[in-house]
Amino acid sequence: MSAVEIHSANLAGSWYPEDPEELRANVERLLGERRSADPALRAILVPHAGYRYSGKAAGAAFAKVGRGRWHRAVVVAPSHYHAFAGAAVFPGAGFATPLGVVRVDREAARELAACDLFTATARPYAREHSLEIELPFLQVVDPSIELVPVLVGAPDDSTQLAALAPALGALDDGDTLFVVSSDFTHYGAQFGYLPFPPDGPDSVSEELRRLDFGAIDRICQGDVDGFERYVRATGITVCGRGPITAFLHLCARRLVGEVAAYSTSLDVTGDYEHSVSYASLVFRPQAGAAG
Repeated sequence: MSAVEIHSANLAGSWYPEDPEELRANVERLLGERRSADPALRAILVPHAGYRYSGKAAGAAFAKVGRGRWHRAVVVAPSHYHAFAGAAVFPGAGFATPLGVVRVDREAARELAACDLFTATARPYAREHSLEIELPFLQVVDPSIELVPVLVGAPDDSTQLAALAPALGALDDGDTLFVVSSDFTHYGAQFGYLPFPPDGPDSVSEELRRLDFGAIDRICQGDVDGFERYVRATGITVCGRGPITAFLHLCARRLVGEVAAYSTSLDVTGDYEHSVSYASLVFRPQAGAAG
């Protein structure tokens, strides 16, 4: 693979360890001792903060991904630094981390890029963390898995998000894992979001959980309309609401979600004036639905 086609790691040494052995050991620890492949698993939703903050939550979902079960993972993540219509598909050959290169399924990427609202471009990936942070987990749970990287650039355009679903769904061949990347509430003055006062850690923690689970419950039910209404009504700062909405249109109530883990940065830092919430969800076929 040509070096110009490989996206270099941006987060090594800051958001996760740069040393390969340390990184692997860190991911193994975050996956936990009760790793077990879930044969009914079809998709996961995982957070994308530094491993100190959200790694344990992410590991709870990645621990259900069986080695050898999937030939590729479609990772649908939000674009934090570039706004654009539809979605961007990485046109290169792979993404580097300290654990090696995750190869892109270029045929699948080209199929997406040929669809309306999908554009083959590397530009939005230059600084983006929401996709890269998931890659060491994929490399540890299944080193042979290939990647279809997708960044969503229009988080609140319901029509565009719905229109992304058919092309993504065309990749759902039964051997493709869908990975949705999102954090939940970004709370505090620095995020411009104070739906309740910072009256202490217990009060903030309780209010954050209530606010987050109003969204999480709708996601688990596959209720895309309910999720979009809740986001509009509360203003909840879910940074991956675009990928989540596109995914909910894709699964169209065929899948049901279950919470694997939930936490906040408040649990780590004790800072109740500024906090980000993290949840990991696992999705399985709805009873009576086709897998």
